[in-house]
Amino acid sequence: MGGAGEEGRRARWLMERVHLGEWGHAAEALEAEREAIAIYRRLAAGSPGACLPELATCLTSLGVTLSELGRHGEALEAEREAVAVHRRLAAESPGRYLADLADTLINLGTTLAELGRRDEALEAEREAVAVYRRLAAKSPGRYLADLAAVLVDLGTTLTGRGLPVEALPLVVEAVTIRRDLAAACPERHRAALGRAQDCLGTILSALGRPAKP
Repeated sequence: MGGAGEEGRRARWLMERVHLGEWGHAAEALEAEREAIAIYRRLAAGSPGACLPELATCLTSLGVTLSELGRHGEALEAEREAVAVHRRLAAESPGRYLADLADTLINLGTTLAELGRRDEALEAEREAVAVYRRLAAKSPGRYLADLAAVLVDLGTTLTGRGLPVEALPLVVEAVTIRRDLAAACPERHRAALGRAQDCLGTILSALGRPAKP
C-alpha cells in the first residue's frame, strides 16, 4: 500500500500540517513539502507505481507554495512534474484522477502566464477545458459548474490576447450552463452567472456588438 511504513507516516504527517496551516512560515511549509516529496520519491522508486497519487499531491502543493512566494520558475518545475504524474494516473484510472489532472493544468497555466509564456499557458488552459468536457459529459451534475468556470477563464485569456472571436462561443456556452444551473439552484449559481455574463459583455464590446440582455 502506498505510503506504508515509518517513512510514509512521516510524509503524511508533514503534509497534514501543511494543509492545516500549522507551519509558522511559508519557508517551513516549503521545507516540509520538499521532505515529503523526497520520501515519496524513494517509496515510488522502491515499488514502481506506489505512492504516485501522494507524490502528485505533494508536487501540486509545492507549486502553490512556491507561486505564493513569487518563485514562479521553481513552481513551474514542480507543476510540470505534477501534471506528468497526474496524466499517468488519469490514463490508468480516469474516474479517480482526471479532475486532479485538470486542476493541475490550471495551476500550470497560471504559472506559465506569470512567466510570460503565454502560448504555453493557453495550451494548458485549453487542455483543462478538454478534460472538464470529458468529466461533464459523464457526470454533468458534478462537473458542469467546473466546466463553465474554465470556459470563462479561457474566454478571458483569449480576449486579453486579442482573440474575442474565438472566445465568444466558449463564453456563450458558459453562460448557457450557468443559466441552467441558476434556474435549478439560484442561491448557489446566481453570482457565477453574473460573472459569466460580465465576461460575455466584455467580449461583445471587444467585437463592437451590443451586449445581450
